[in-house]
Amino acid sequence: MQRHEISECLLASDLLRGQTPSACEAFINRGHLIHTPAQTYLFHQEDPAELCYFLLAGKVRLAQLTPEGKQIVVEILSPKHYFGLFVTLAKQTYSVSAGTIEDSIIYCWDRGTVRKLMLQFPQIALKSIELLTKRFSHLQDRLQKLATERVEQRVAYALLDLSRMFGEKVGDGDEITVKLCRQDLAELAGTNIYSISRIFRKWEEDGIVVSHRQKVVLCNLEHLQLLVEGKSQTNTFGVICAAAKTNTDSSSKIKKSPRK
Repeated sequence: MQRHEISECLLASDLLRGQTPSACEAFINRGHLIHTPAQTYLFHQEDPAELCYFLLAGKVRLAQLTPEGKQIVVEILSPKHYFGLFVTLAKQTYSVSAGTIEDSIIYCWDRGTVRKLMLQFPQIALKSIELLTKRFSHLQDRLQKLATERVEQRVAYALLDLSRMFGEKVGDGDEITVKLCRQDLAELAGTNIYSISRIFRKWEEDGIVVSHRQKVVLCNLEHLQLLVEGKSQTNTFGVICAAAKTNTDSSSKIKKSPRK
């Protein structure tokens, strides 16, 4: 990746967009580029937060280890995302582990440099607070979904979220380009692999998704969106969708029509 391409990506990022040229130049010049092979850890949970990162190309998985020793996928990051920024500012340890899913190009800054830049350019510090607020809002929304919504809704939400970040048009569907095992999806949706298998088996029968070798194609985005909005109900034994309700209503009207 050329220097001007790196600058363009960083200038378009949420943190630097709209900042003064001097602030942007200083922030870009004081970072450095790293090329990281697939399946490489950038940091582990509870490591001292010494670096913050910006993903230029590739994919990164954030995972957390529970006190019981179970690993949970917290998020899968696409390019143009910062990570490790807020804990670095707070001189904390990383609350998650970060590892590359595929070969990735990453820009990073050490903790001392970031703190000096924030003090030198307060507008960047204010922007980072705004991003932190949005981040907490997103996490709060996700926790609410995990606590209150049915498992089918959560799975549909996770698939649509992944499609938004990694989806590519393939025929009549959207393929999620990141390799996704069912355990990953179960962790993202707050459920278990057995529920994911049952749901996928039924959704594949009904033409909603197709999965093969850690690849998932979403064939019916509209139905998944209806699920997320609570306007369509599914369970492991059958699918009741809005279209079916419409057909039933239409049939009732036909039966009531007087004969000529």
